[in-house]
Amino acid sequence: MIGRYISHIPARHFKMVRYSGFLANRKRGTLLPKVYKALKKPKRPGFAVLMKGFPGTDPYQCILCKGRLRFAGAMAGEHVTKMLSDRLHQMAKKRWLRMPELDRCA
Repeated sequence: MIGRYISHIPARHFKMVRYSGFLANRKRGTLLPKVYKALKKPKRPGFAVLMKGFPGTDPYQCILCKGRLRFAGAMAGEHVTKMLSDRLHQMAKKRWLRMPELDRCA
């Protein structure tokens, strides 16, 4: 039984080939698009198209002013759920600060 497992261990300094042909790392960028074109595969939809189709929202539209969003930067090291909750808290705070006081309006 152990002999069967040992037979799968390559010899020392043996060079293993994981991918060859159009899947090789060196050729993948140039040959894979040609393979997809020959197979008549449709292009994969991007992030924005998927977000518009599934939840029905535009990921590049501001939820407050309905203006167009632009990329300002990325923060590394924090989980996306924490970043979203922090951002929602900031937006709620901004809304609260903009609301007129009820005592002064009446």
